[in-house]
Amino acid sequence: MGTPTGALWREHLRELVVMGEPTRVLDIGSGPVVACCSGVASVLWDWAPVVELLRGEHRVIVLDRPGYAPGQQVSETLPTLDTEAARLLAVLTALGATGPVTAVGHSFGAAVVEAAARLHPGRLGSLVFLDGSVPEAEGADWAHDGARAAGRFRHGTHPAVRSTSVRVLWQLVGPAVSVALVPGRRGVARAMGGLRAEGSSSNTLLASLRDLAGYVACMNRLRELRGRMPLESGVPLTVVAANGRVPRPGLSRWARHVLAQAARLAQETSVRRVVVSRSGHFVMLDQPRRTAELIAEAAR
Repeated sequence: MGTPTGALWREHLRELVVMGEPTRVLDIGSGPVVACCSGVASVLWDWAPVVELLRGEHRVIVLDRPGYAPGQQVSETLPTLDTEAARLLAVLTALGATGPVTAVGHSFGAAVVEAAARLHPGRLGSLVFLDGSVPEAEGADWAHDGARAAGRFRHGTHPAVRSTSVRVLWQLVGPAVSVALVPGRRGVARAMGGLRAEGSSSNTLLASLRDLAGYVACMNRLRELRGRMPLESGVPLTVVAANGRVPRPGLSRWARHVLAQAARLAQETSVRRVVVSRSGHFVMLDQPRRTAELIAEAAR
């Protein structure tokens, strides 16, 4: 990515009011539509390298969930999988992207895309899960009390993070923490410019904590949908498993979980399973060229 990339992207940024909440959206390029949905603690800038590779032949739409963009208010209401799935499709409708869409979800975003495909058949043409959430491996629990989790966030976490002391501290350490957790963001920040201010915004931290507070309930809902509402057999799925940044002779434990989930989903529709080496969880940043190739193949 060259220096002009940041200015070009900002020309294609919009804020839509979707389902009563402001939603920041990137809409760039032309051709078959690719919609990208981020995971927890991830924003649309994380897709920059992949978007640059795709936008010449595809119309790429990337959305942030409400609260992640600077200046937005973070709702005290925890996310639900049904709402996030409906939001994804509402954004596509608002942008006139009503034809066959290739929906790409990273991490929790993969759960959102899957829920959209199950709850609203006929809206999505193909699916790509980038190191998607695996309910059985990371915290799904039928005994989870969603109301109690919402109460803890509303009465404890939300006021604490909005305090002056936390906001000042996060302004100092937020950008460094963001890059330390996801090293691939360093190159994006250099190319895009102006991202330090976003990384230092405490609402990004608060929105991430809100999503984490609602995560288990969302995983429970995903398991419920899998048991009640099958995927359309004609909607192909590509499942990508990251095998870690350090080369290894076999598969990591996490990659095995992702592939085992793919095998279960293959009982509903055609599934292509791909293992990406030398990549951490943020596949689109660690291996953007391979990720773009897989998305383009799915879009065809």
